[in-house]
Amino acid sequence: MSKKYTKVLAIDPGTRYMGIALLEKGIPIHVGVKTIKTRMSPHETLKAGRKIVLRLIKDFRPQVLAVEKTFFANNRNSSLLNVLGDEIKAIGKRKRLKVICYAPNTIRKALCGNGRASKEDVARVLVSKFPDLKVYLTQDRKWKERYHQNMFDALALGILVNKLVK
Repeated sequence: MSKKYTKVLAIDPGTRYMGIALLEKGIPIHVGVKTIKTRMSPHETLKAGRKIVLRLIKDFRPQVLAVEKTFFANNRNSSLLNVLGDEIKAIGKRKRLKVICYAPNTIRKALCGNGRASKEDVARVLVSKFPDLKVYLTQDRKWKERYHQNMFDALALGILVNKLVK
């Protein structure tokens, strides 16, 4: 008999904006974006990211931690992002959560049918499933749309994990 997970915490890691989504029995019950201050040392950025993740785990008590895989490029920010992604996974394992990772193109393929779908496409599909989120789709400023796309990415990941992990 397979174990049914009821709470999934999905995280789209970022060194500036971290998208989060908590799903309970496949329904999003909390979505948002956590902000990490700029102009900090890499050590302070990682510490802030760890603190956010530990707090989310403590507050929500998920059974599964889903983390979007980070990409690798040869620059300071992507290296820091990769380390943060690894730290988040390590925290989940230390907290005895089932840790699952998917690449962004896998998530987009599952949700939109196209691994090269844009972040806007992902957001539109999610709004069609969850109309309450429409308020985050179109904003009066471009930066607000980019900001909330982190949340939509985390939600898409959570939905995929919820479908596949039973």
